[in-house]
Amino acid sequence: MRLTLLELLEATGGGEIGGTQVGNTFSTYHTDSREVVSGGVFFALRGGKMDGHRFIPDALGRGAAALVVERRTEIAHGVVEIIVRNTWDALFAVAKHVRNRVNPLAVGVTGSNGKTSTKEMVAAILDRQYRVLRTSGNLNTETGVPLTLLQLEPEHTALVVEMGMQRAGDIGRLAELVRPSVGIITNIGVVHMEFFASQEHLARGKGELVAALPPKGLAVLNADDPFFELLSGMSAAPVKTFGFGAADIRGEGYAAGAGGGCEFTVRGVPVRLALEGRHQARNALAALAAGEFAGVSVEEGAVALATVAVPHRLQEHQTSKGVTIVDDAYNASPESMLAAFETIAERPRQGRLLAVLGAMGELGALADESHRRVGRRAAEVFDAVAVLDSEWGRVLAEASDAHLVPDRESAVMWVQNMAKRGDRVLVKASHSAGLEEVVKALTK
Repeated sequence: MRLTLLELLEATGGGEIGGTQVGNTFSTYHTDSREVVSGGVFFALRGGKMDGHRFIPDALGRGAAALVVERRTEIAHGVVEIIVRNTWDALFAVAKHVRNRVNPLAVGVTGSNGKTSTKEMVAAILDRQYRVLRTSGNLNTETGVPLTLLQLEPEHTALVVEMGMQRAGDIGRLAELVRPSVGIITNIGVVHMEFFASQEHLARGKGELVAALPPKGLAVLNADDPFFELLSGMSAAPVKTFGFGAADIRGEGYAAGAGGGCEFTVRGVPVRLALEGRHQARNALAALAAGEFAGVSVEEGAVALATVAVPHRLQEHQTSKGVTIVDDAYNASPESMLAAFETIAERPRQGRLLAVLGAMGELGALADESHRRVGRRAAEVFDAVAVLDSEWGRVLAEASDAHLVPDRESAVMWVQNMAKRGDRVLVKASHSAGLEEVVKALTK
């Protein structure tokens, strides 16, 4: 949203030094100096390892027209500096100002897996009746969420925000900013267990979303999740459940689509997804529940869901040698690994199933057991597996009886030597493994 300097000063409570007139306006906001565009506002955030004030020269070189800082610089000649006590608080304050000014119907989405897919599905459904702003890319963090809100414009009537978490309190702070009327928790897995004493503590961290809902809002919860009762008890808002068993929004007759995707029914309404897998069907059920609260019928929601696509989620690429590379290298957790295995096993194929896998991060005390569980299932599903070498990669390789490869280049060579025409190769690991480079090399 375009804001005047005066609005920025009022929202942040900051003081102005140098620069421009209070009526001058700004419309782009940045926390990464590399992304600054001419005329933008740069927030110099201080973190545990990095101080954004160090990157002010880079921001100025890229055309920043205003700086939000905690101390005066000596190099911002002709550029306004807004001096605040805490630049993090200032970022949130400006985002809050914009959110309150537009006041859209807000939907928050969190969970251990499926956040991005569910967010896209909710946005597609709401698009039928609303002007929707949704989280883009991976902007689901303490910087990404306020930057998303700063993209709101007066014409937006709905906001769909994905919320990530590493530690207790993260979701609560984001929910306080977004003020959602609807909160969706897709599931509770073990990703980020490194930062929690137990899975229950992790569930409570996710549950901060539904704890922030107003009494007239709606908590959308997975009826099949072991932590359903705990999460339901955290919400002052009514709860609507989704799942394939007893649930308010119940999927029935699930089947993999003959030409890809999947299909099922909800209250007799046929639902067809381009996305594959029972896990995606479950995400769609959650999205339909949110849509119904917002006034979009299941029938209309089903139409919207048919065209939803999510990049880098089990995307197929054909090589010149007739091998299918299935790109799911964006990220991985035990739950998403197992879901990917089941989904790829459902697909019709002529040849063998192969996999290039890597370690999963942030699992804490559950890392060993999680990698062994995933490895055992990989051995059952795939005809051959390669695993990228690392501490936990070696555990995964041992459990899956896999070929351990020392680096990404070796993983590419393994596929080139092993895969034959008609074979399908899944590529999946935590983002830190960088297996998207394997996909690029195999499909160029």
